[in-house]
Amino acid sequence: MVNIETRIQLLNGHTDEPTKKMLHHLVERKKKLETYKNKCFQAQFITFILLMGFIVYLYAFIIKPTGGQLEVIFHTLFDGTYHILVVLLIVGGYATAQFYKKKEEKAETEYHNLRCEVIRKSTELWPQPIQWEKRHEVFSMMKNEFDINLFHESK
Repeated sequence: MVNIETRIQLLNGHTDEPTKKMLHHLVERKKKLETYKNKCFQAQFITFILLMGFIVYLYAFIIKPTGGQLEVIFHTLFDGTYHILVVLLIVGGYATAQFYKKKEEKAETEYHNLRCEVIRKSTELWPQPIQWEKRHEVFSMMKNEFDINLFHESK
């Protein structure tokens, strides 16, 4: 049995079980999207810090002492195993950030499509006039509790 969010489960008079599951899946997709956004940002931030640190190191300890002679710079740069390790770490960090960015975009598409489906099917999910009035309460709760806007389809 899927553990539905407590706040969604308390919507007894406002929605039926299939609608609750649909809202729960929407919350799960939102959490998945936020997780990938966070992981992508962390990978980008760490890669940026590594890159900036390596550039400062290159300038302060390799370029400046050698007077900018390219032959000496390349020899010093490719002679040290730690230099290659740092470059590989930066490339790996960039690849990781790209991986999470693709995952984030896919999760965002899935989330947005499901959110739009709930909005489009709202007339079917709340068919009676009394239920239609309670729809607003459900949409407000989703906005306040989970930051999911069901009032408009635009992102």
